[in-house]
Amino acid sequence: MNTGIKIENIEKSFGTNPVLKGINLEVPSGQLVSILGSSGCGKTTLLRIVAGLERATSGHVYFDDELQDLITVEKRAIAMVFQKALLFPSMTIGENVAFSLRASKNPPKDIDKRVEEMLELVKLPGFASRRPGELSGGQEQRVSLARALMRNPKVLLLDEPLSALDANLRVEMRNFIREIHDSFEMTTLFVTHDQEEAMAISDKIAFMESGVLEQYDVPESFVSTPESRKVAKFFGCRNVFPGTIVGDTFETAFGSLALGKVHSRGSLLAARQEDLQVSLEKSKYSFEATVVSWQFVGSRISIQCEVANSSNREKTEVIVESDRFADFKVHEKVFVSYSPDRLHVINRDN
Repeated sequence: MNTGIKIENIEKSFGTNPVLKGINLEVPSGQLVSILGSSGCGKTTLLRIVAGLERATSGHVYFDDELQDLITVEKRAIAMVFQKALLFPSMTIGENVAFSLRASKNPPKDIDKRVEEMLELVKLPGFASRRPGELSGGQEQRVSLARALMRNPKVLLLDEPLSALDANLRVEMRNFIREIHDSFEMTTLFVTHDQEEAMAISDKIAFMESGVLEQYDVPESFVSTPESRKVAKFFGCRNVFPGTIVGDTFETAFGSLALGKVHSRGSLLAARQEDLQVSLEKSKYSFEATVVSWQFVGSRISIQCEVANSSNREKTEVIVESDRFADFKVHEKVFVSYSPDRLHVINRDN
């Protein structure tokens, strides 16, 4: 049976430094949830509290309805994989994988069979007699995962297990982790600072900033409907404009932008650069701008534009991301067009 996780008003301070500030989070049974944020945001500390490796200053952790606060780490139904594989170099791969079962004094015949099955599962058949020094970084993490799964955990905790791998291997391993999660039907918390990683494999993402849970939602919402400026910026939105809602428009410093749906409140407007277009022709939903500069971002082009403000002589920067065939010249007058349905009013500034 799967186990849900409930994190209730968790606070943690190291001395006078508050690291976690009232975190509330419910992870449904069987889901894979990424805890995402930049370095120092508190995500690893939160994971260690769930594991029992750290004690919270206040607040509680539940697995289903069972309070975990006083349960020691070895008695919690969890397995944890760290950033480094932490394999015993003097042991074979088979001995590393079997370590927890041998410590529990299981029958050797049962252990050997289970090790063989587990190495098959993590796509390392026949590796039992090898040593850690003979493996690549990705293979080491597969062994580390196999060792963790030998405990039949109800909860799997992953602390940036892919951060030391190269880009291509990270993509392969993140897909593999999702496959393993689905096979075992565990509840999984996956800590990462990589938004692409989190977006690719998560049922939900818990985004943290400076010890605060900024947003907890399905991956697509962080792009389409960010709840704060911090979320919008972290997920790559280059255009966040201050202003006010007036009826079905949002009044910015450079003019009115039509909204595709009714909003009752909000003082910031997010317009993703890939949802805008540069054109030489005016349209119903467009505003005039001047191209300042451009640069390649991968196979696409990021175009920096300036728009004259209505009430003063200052200008507002607008970034448009286009395919490499966009028709424009630097210093040229263009029109930036948008779709009202793709503009998003942010309800809170902080």
